[in-house]
Amino acid sequence: MKTIIEKQILEWKEELKAHKERLAQAEQVVEQENKFISMIEGGIQAQEILLKKIESSDQPAYIEGQEPVQESKSTKTKGQPA
Repeated sequence: MKTIIEKQILEWKEELKAHKERLAQAEQVVEQENKFISMIEGGIQAQEILLKKIESSDQPAYIEGQEPVQESKSTKTKGQPA
């Protein structure tokens, strides 16, 4: 009976060791994936900020007292007869 119990304990210890190793590997994967996710989110955020800067620089600046500048599609200048 004693040997059966010792054998069972030994098997459980081996199984416990295997599961602890597996858990450690899984925790490393989780840590690595969290780093990747943070890097990607940071990249997305940086690109969105850059895109907003580009879009805002494309908009004509409004100066009080001035009409917004609009490009004319025709080549005629103001005040010239057609």
